Amino acid sequence: MSAGATQLAFAAEFTLFLAALAGFAVVAIRTDLVAADQWSRAALSAGFIGLAAAAFLHGSLLSEEGSAAVVVPRVVGLALLLLGSLGAREDPGARNWLWAGAALLSVAELAVIAGGEGNHGVIGAARVLGAAAIGGALVGATRRSIPARVAASAAGTVLVVVLAVSVTLSAVVVDNVQEEALARVNTRAEAEAGFVGLAQTLASGNANVAALALSGSQDERVTGPLVTLATDPASPEGVAAAASVQSTLERLATLLGADQRLAFVPVGGEVVVDPGAADQQNLQVEISRTPLVLAALEQRRQEVAPAVVGGEAVAAAVAPVSLSLPRPLFVGVVYASEPLDDAYLEARSSLDEDVALALADGFRIYSRSPGFRGDDAVLDLAGDVLDGTAGSGRSVEDRFLSGAPVLAGERPVLALVTSAPTSLVDDTRESLFRTLFLVALGAALLAILLAALVGERIGGALRRLTVTAGEIRAGNLSAEAGLERDDELGVLGTAFDQMSGSLRSMTADLRAAAADEARLRGRLEAVVAGMGEALMAVDGAGRVTDFNAAAEELFEVAAPAIRGEEVGSLAIVGPKGEDLTDRLRTPRLEPWTTTATIVQQDGTEVPVAASGGAVRGPEGEVAGGVVVLRDMRRERAVERMRTEFLSNISHELKTPLTPIKGYAGIMVHRKLTVPQARRFAEDILVGAAQLERVIGQLVNFATVASGQVELRTEPIPVRSILEEVEKRWAARLPETHSVTVKVARGTPSVLADRRYLHLALDELVDNARKYTPEGGAIDLRARPSADGEHVELMVADRGVGIEAGAMGAIFGQFEQGDGSTTRAFGGLGLGLPFVQHIIDAHGGTLAVTSEPGRGTLVTVTIPSEATTGGASVPRRVRAATSRPRSRRSTDERQP
Repeated sequence: MSAGATQLAFAAEFTLFLAALAGFAVVAIRTDLVAADQWSRAALSAGFIGLAAAAFLHGSLLSEEGSAAVVVPRVVGLALLLLGSLGAREDPGARNWLWAGAALLSVAELAVIAGGEGNHGVIGAARVLGAAAIGGALVGATRRSIPARVAASAAGTVLVVVLAVSVTLSAVVVDNVQEEALARVNTRAEAEAGFVGLAQTLASGNANVAALALSGSQDERVTGPLVTLATDPASPEGVAAAASVQSTLERLATLLGADQRLAFVPVGGEVVVDPGAADQQNLQVEISRTPLVLAALEQRRQEVAPAVVGGEAVAAAVAPVSLSLPRPLFVGVVYASEPLDDAYLEARSSLDEDVALALADGFRIYSRSPGFRGDDAVLDLAGDVLDGTAGSGRSVEDRFLSGAPVLAGERPVLALVTSAPTSLVDDTRESLFRTLFLVALGAALLAILLAALVGERIGGALRRLTVTAGEIRAGNLSAEAGLERDDELGVLGTAFDQMSGSLRSMTADLRAAAADEARLRGRLEAVVAGMGEALMAVDGAGRVTDFNAAAEELFEVAAPAIRGEEVGSLAIVGPKGEDLTDRLRTPRLEPWTTTATIVQQDGTEVPVAASGGAVRGPEGEVAGGVVVLRDMRRERAVERMRTEFLSNISHELKTPLTPIKGYAGIMVHRKLTVPQARRFAEDILVGAAQLERVIGQLVNFATVASGQVELRTEPIPVRSILEEVEKRWAARLPETHSVTVKVARGTPSVLADRRYLHLALDELVDNARKYTPEGGAIDLRARPSADGEHVELMVADRGVGIEAGAMGAIFGQFEQGDGSTTRAFGGLGLGLPFVQHIIDAHGGTLAVTSEPGRGTLVTVTIPSEATTGGASVPRRVRAATSRPRSRRSTDERQP
């Protein structure tokens, strides 16, 4: 297992061990927090013990992964945890975390049982996550217990500290051991590369011995062939000379040793090798091309270097051969080599059985000691060594590799690669992890035990404080903790008891103050709610805080909808078009008053009088603003009515006074004939009658509108009253007008005051006459209503009619469809309001339909005789408080 996988396994097992240990501590300390019955607590305790035991055995490396000693307690522990969680207290969050942790741990065990080789990372990660999930379940289950939370927190703290220290320490120690092992292997590689020099020294000695034997010989059988090879190698004598030299080399090789390889390279001829060499022709070519041989021939001096000759790695040496003839003659060089083969490396590696050696370049391994493996890694390392890019060493699978160059002068020719197993590092790491786990185990047990004791001591006092606080919250202000201790909890308990006493006295004061404030607030709210003017208050941020009923009616906005909203959502426009809500968002210290216009949500503009001021806080600061808005529509309407009344009354009085005054003046200043005087007097009487009618209309309207007249209703035949109206108006109307009466068959009598019903019908007939200037028939009709309890009296004309835009004004007091001073038709504008009051007093309704240019139909609906059985009922006329009811139509044909 690699170092990373070992550290991950250590972290996983230690995390799982602490999580299981903390779970057992929680179940043991506060059983009421996690399980409701005894068997669930026993199952949870046994499950946590099983997980802790398995984690200890594997984490301390006492048992291997997948062994029965580890798998059995872990599987049984998981099963017991799941069984015990079924009887756990109702805490879905903690239970779900526990199930998630058990599921992850089960996945890890299935991977182990299926064969964990190559899955160490997955197994370790699943165990770490599973342990974390179990820790989350414990945190959720212990959130209501101080001792349990302290124990869980201590376990978490120990986990973090020990893991950090252990992983760091193990990493440092293992790295140091690994670096030391790599350094040792690297030193061995450099030493073995140096030992190749010994082989080169041996080859050099052999070459010198052979050269000396050849150059110092006095035997013509030896020197003669050498001279022939150097001077005439191609002649028949040269061929015989090569055979003679080869025989001499064979004898020298036998003397020097069986492993020696000797060759003679003449100055201008072919290389001669000893007959024991295989593939002599190829060997001759390679020796002749060897840089070592070429340099020796050129420089006529000795050369020593490692080389690859004939596909084999060798330590080669070359020595010059010169004969002492009458004059010195350089005839060639002797080539000698020591083989760097498997046997050589086996002999070198026998000193340390754990170390294996190999000679290679970047393309081929030339020799190796037994047990050496990993050809690709060796070739890569050898190539880096020869290129000068290799480091101090590297780790390949379960072995350390290091290489050193074998030099020919300053030029690297071969790389000597050393291999050593990593078992030392693995043993050191396992021993370290075992020791760390045992130390961490002891520290964790001690820390959790101390944390549980401290937590229980703190928790007992806190539970007393909690119980006392619960009693105080329930209303028992006389409850006291009674903690007599010298530590902070004792001070807290004393302060808590003193606070309880203060609460008792403060509660009594607050109750008295609250009662006074409630009474004052009730009076203020009653005053504000009963105000006829709209009142609105805002806080310092410009949000509406108070909004009384008059304000709701004025703005047509419900108080709950606007309370808490920004005051800018309401439209209050000043006389110059400015937004007056700015004065509320930034209240002035001095009070202010102005006229304004409120724009309702449907666009209706309401004139108001606004008065505002600032609201001060407890420290005298500006804490908001308040404004009172008075609806000016009634005042404006009264002012308009007064203006229109004065305009109409002056017009109506001047019209009859003008002929009276004119004719009276004529009668005073001129002499008139009797007919003229009679005619003037008649016109004066007509004017006086008009004045009398105007005054009577005002008096009658004032009397009826004030509710001072008591009606005496009686059954009145409809035909008789309509015929009386017809007869009365037939004498008043000009020849261009006429009155017709039509009563439907079966129309019952009406219950009405005869006098006031006549006055109402007279007003309607007068309006019909006035608005039919070109003449025409005025129809008086009657018929039973659809419900059979009322009678409909209708007055219709074929006059100018009423424009659609003027229908709303015809029922207003002193209002007419055309209210200008140049209107074509006179009158005070009290006709229809007067009729409306009378009909309302009778319990009836009044409706008007009209079409411009086609005429107007006025329908009066009053109770029939059948309503009260014909009894006379006294009724007082009521003053109108709202606008009259009416129906309008601009396309209905006149009936």
